[in-house]
Amino acid sequence: MSPTIQSAPSARRFTLPQGLAIASALSMILLCPATAAAAPRAPPQFTDYPTTAHDQPLADSHPPLRLTTRTARRYTTVIHHAYNEPPNFAGHLRVAAWGCGTDCRNFAVLDQNTGQAYTLPNVDAIVGAMGNGDERVDFRLDSRLLIISGSFNEKPPEGKFYYLWTGQRLKRIFTEPLAVEMIDTSPVETQAPAR
Repeated sequence: MSPTIQSAPSARRFTLPQGLAIASALSMILLCPATAAAAPRAPPQFTDYPTTAHDQPLADSHPPLRLTTRTARRYTTVIHHAYNEPPNFAGHLRVAAWGCGTDCRNFAVLDQNTGQAYTLPNVDAIVGAMGNGDERVDFRLDSRLLIISGSFNEKPPEGKFYYLWTGQRLKRIFTEPLAVEMIDTSPVETQAPAR
């Protein structure tokens, strides 16, 4: 006796058009979340992450500066000078930025309420890409978003990296390719003057 497939007594049989309609509906249900997840979202904007009352400077607060990272201890002079300036990021923070060569920057985030200096781990240089005119480090006083454009330590990938200040660190929340304007570097052809 050969095995057979028997339909269950309560099973309903569908006509071809009904079966196609059900299959189409199921595929839409299954594919829509995948399509939505695969669709690129727009990069964050400064206005997406406004400062709150919690982010404001404390009255009469300017505790001693604490340089606890290797990078912060290496650039102590520029960081100490910046710490005495008014906040310029996320309400009560001061971003101290310094050059490290041609189109190269690095920075520290200084919390003027606690005295803590924060740096990105293992980052000694943020280097730009030829043909990209974005600021290497971009931020606003009224926003908790900080944007870095370029590459870290002259290593790929080059990109635009979006960080959110969480209250104790910068957390990367979005990355996109770096917009680069193509520059013609081919030699200029010269023509001999007409005689």
